[in-house]
Amino acid sequence: MLVAVGTNNPNKVRAVVDAYAMFGFRATAVAVGAPPTLPGQPIGVGNVFGGALARANHALSAVAGAEHGVGLEAGVVEVGGRHLDVTIAVIGDRNGEVTVGVGPGFQIPNVFLGQVLGGRELGAVADEFLGRRAVGRREGLVGVLTRGRVGRYDLNLAAVAMALVPRLPYNRGLYWRG
Repeated sequence: MLVAVGTNNPNKVRAVVDAYAMFGFRATAVAVGAPPTLPGQPIGVGNVFGGALARANHALSAVAGAEHGVGLEAGVVEVGGRHLDVTIAVIGDRNGEVTVGVGPGFQIPNVFLGQVLGGRELGAVADEFLGRRAVGRREGLVGVLTRGRVGRYDLNLAAVAMALVPRLPYNRGLYWRG
């Protein structure tokens, strides 16, 4: 199955391929850069979802023959007065069907929160604070915070796996008629 992924981040692309494999789908992924109009740091579940949907649609339209377009977007969601970094995955197909999954979220460190809520990307804030480059393209901030026990790959894998649940052959009748 040819799957277009709305990112050039190898971490996300690998998570997509592995999530499909988890359920027995042999996926060949084609990385497509994010849409040029995508805003920087999404805040709120609607904006995180919107970014994932835009990535999925952009990828699907950019790759001829792709059966699915996958978008992954991480952003800030408020839960119980705390701000979490949460990843949302959207899978779209040529029939216009869209499925959504959410990965685990973790609380954003308070020392980063003011800048992030001000619109600065969490990855850039983390890079600057940690004195490292491109943390988000590797283990992610969660990987640094957990000392490698949980990485960004894990969050991406879980989100895509959850977005695949309605697409599993034995579940289709639960989500779609016909």
